[in-house]
Amino acid sequence: MSSPVPIAFLVDDPTPVLHLYRHHIVDISRKTTLAAGGVPLAETIPNAFLGRFCDVVEARGIKGKFSIVPEPQGRGDVVRGIEGHDPALTREWMRIATARLGPFMDFCPEMLTHSWAVDLATGKLLPETEHDWSQHQTRATLAPYIARALAILKEAGVDATGVTSPWMFGEDVEPEYTAAIAAAQRLVHGRMLSWYFLHIKDDPMTKPWVAYRDEGSILVSVATCSDDLLWDTIWKHAGADAALVSSLADGFLTADGRAGLIRRVLDAGGWPVFLAHWQTLWSNGHETGLAVLDEVGKRIHGTLGGAVEWTTCLEMARRTTEGFGPR
Repeated sequence: MSSPVPIAFLVDDPTPVLHLYRHHIVDISRKTTLAAGGVPLAETIPNAFLGRFCDVVEARGIKGKFSIVPEPQGRGDVVRGIEGHDPALTREWMRIATARLGPFMDFCPEMLTHSWAVDLATGKLLPETEHDWSQHQTRATLAPYIARALAILKEAGVDATGVTSPWMFGEDVEPEYTAAIAAAQRLVHGRMLSWYFLHIKDDPMTKPWVAYRDEGSILVSVATCSDDLLWDTIWKHAGADAALVSSLADGFLTADGRAGLIRRVLDAGGWPVFLAHWQTLWSNGHETGLAVLDEVGKRIHGTLGGAVEWTTCLEMARRTTEGFGPR
């Protein structure tokens, strides 16, 4: 009997209190704030939603990674609190995330702000997004930036085993970026094996791969096999009725387990790694995406059984590097 195939769920953009995507489209892209039915995008996401997300993860045994943006929007940080909001809300959010998701998810920064880049010397925001800034940096400038993100999470009690790129951070200078991640992990955590999420592949044969190996460090790229299938729940869907949830879940895995993204990946010999964003799970307060995740988790358990095994990104990295010697 063959071993179960690793499967993982990656969550981008979580942060205490703030709705990061709204900030991006309003303050950076200068676009509309309207969502489904002309309803404005919420400025905040309540802590209670994190609790309901944890309920689904625990009930379905879902594993993967969960980003935490250390200095969301450049408005405070996850240690001292978010500007304009009671610091107790941030402390509560961090407590819930670490206590309830720790057994299931790897944590990671999605760099510092997920919006404007930061001048590390002054703490002031630069007139470039982190995405744009990163594309003309070297390992000498990227490593301290990533280390700052890791250090803030460490101060908050979070052991960040990898990193996630905000947007396509580091894409144009990936060899420098991977070396910088490895250096930052050695500096902050003394960690020699780590992982990062940058690539979204439209390829069902996708598996993690070793992207960097030097100075005793190994860094594994964990890529998804598709983009976020729930993206339209931000804009187009005004509720989480059963028919809609079932239809959206079919994109991941049909109720009989015979079709959908996860089935295509398994049939092609890949490792199913799929993605959602905090805002697509929240669905502007309707929580349509979260209901879909719950249904997908239920279908995976009911139809795939022992064929797959929920796995964190660090465990995927370990399996990918088997045979590479001491780590």
